[in-house]
Amino acid sequence: RKTNPVSKPTPQEIQIIHNTITMDEQEPDILSRLPLELLLYIISFLPFESARLTPFVSTRFRSVWSQALLVAHSHNGSTEDISHGLSRFINDFDEHNPSKNTRRLELHFDKSNFLSTILAPNNVIHMSFFSGETKKYESFCWRLEINDLIPRRVNSSGFLVKTLCLDSVNSSTHEIISSMVLDFALLENLKICGCYGLTSLVIDSPTKLIHLSISGCPQLTYLDIRSCKLKTLHYLGYLPLIKIHEHFNLTNASFDVRQGPSYYNNALDIGPLLLIIKNSQSLTLCRWMFEELIKPSVSSSWTLFQFYKLQELRWIDNSMNQENITFLISFLKLCPSIERLFITVDSNTYSSKEEVCVAGNANKHRRVLSNLELVKLEGSKNKEDNNQLILALQEMVEIDQPLLVLSSFS
Repeated sequence: RKTNPVSKPTPQEIQIIHNTITMDEQEPDILSRLPLELLLYIISFLPFESARLTPFVSTRFRSVWSQALLVAHSHNGSTEDISHGLSRFINDFDEHNPSKNTRRLELHFDKSNFLSTILAPNNVIHMSFFSGETKKYESFCWRLEINDLIPRRVNSSGFLVKTLCLDSVNSSTHEIISSMVLDFALLENLKICGCYGLTSLVIDSPTKLIHLSISGCPQLTYLDIRSCKLKTLHYLGYLPLIKIHEHFNLTNASFDVRQGPSYYNNALDIGPLLLIIKNSQSLTLCRWMFEELIKPSVSSSWTLFQFYKLQELRWIDNSMNQENITFLISFLKLCPSIERLFITVDSNTYSSKEEVCVAGNANKHRRVLSNLELVKLEGSKNKEDNNQLILALQEMVEIDQPLLVLSSFS
C-alpha cells in the first residue's frame, strides 16, 4: 500500500520540540526521584547492549546511569591480589543474576594508574591499562601461556573468555595478564595493542588459539609463536624476528610492516614463515618484504613455489615506479588463483637501501592470471605510473577477460 512521504518539520514544529525538550530538562522526571540503589537495580535487568547506551538518556544522569556498569575499587595490593580480584570478577559473573551481572570493573593501583575491564557480549573481554603520568617506558619480555591442554569443567556461571583484547600492557602490569590467561582454557582470539616497552613476546597456546593480532608495539624485536591451530595472524608495526615452533596453515595473514624491519643483517629465517602463509587465502604484504626476504628464498625453486590458494592480496609499497611494478608482477606470478588485488601506495613505506636487480628472464616463467577480476589502487598520484601498472596487469590476464580497475585518484 502507499504511504505518505515524511515531510520536514515546520519552524513552528521545531520550536515546539525545542520547548518540550527544555521543559524536560528543567522539570525532574519520575526516574530522577528514585534512589540510586533502585536505579542501579532497574538497569541491571537490561541487556548489555541496551545498558551501555543509558548514559545517552540524559546528560544530567550520565554519572548515575554509568554506575550500573561500573564497580570501582581502590587497590594497592600485590600483583597476585589484583589478579585474584580480576578472577573473582570474571568467575562470579552471572548474566541472569542482577546482583552479579556487572559488566565493567576498574581497579586503581594508585592515584594515577588503573585497569579497566569490560565483559562484552559474545565472550569478549577488553582490558585496558591507563596511566596519568607521562614516563619513559621500561623494556620487558612477556610470555603468555594458555593451559588449553588441561581439561576443565565448564561452570554454568562465570564469564567464559573466548576473545581477549589487551591494550597498553607495560612492564608493571604484564605479570597480571600472564597469571590470568593461565585459566582461559577456551581462549580463541587474542588481540594485543599499544604495549610500549615490549621487546620480546612469546605466545604458547598448543590447541585452542585461532586468531592472533598484534599492533602498536614499536619496541618489539622478537616474536615466538607456538600455536598449531592458528588460522589468522595480523601484525602491524616493525617486522620483528619471528620464530615458529610448530607448523600451522594460516588462511588469513597480514604483515603491515611498512615501517620496515626491527632487526639487522637479514637475521630473520623466512623459511618457516613462508610455510605458514603458503596456503593463505588472504594476504597483506609489503613489497620490501618480498624483495628482501621472500624472493631470495624461493629464487632457487622459482617454478615450484606458489601461493596456490591465495585469492586476495593487499600490497603495500612506497611508489608504483617501474622497478616496483616489476616486483609486484614477479609476486603475482606466484599466485595463480588470485581474484582481488588491493594496492596501497604510502610514500612513507620503508624501502631497501640496497639495489636489488630483478632477473632478466622473469618473463620465462610467466603465468596467466585467469581469475583476476578486481584491482583497486589507493594513494598513487602519478598517472604515468598508474598507466604502466594497468598495462603490466593486462598482459597477465586473458585477452577477453574483464578486469575492473579502481583508483582513489582516478
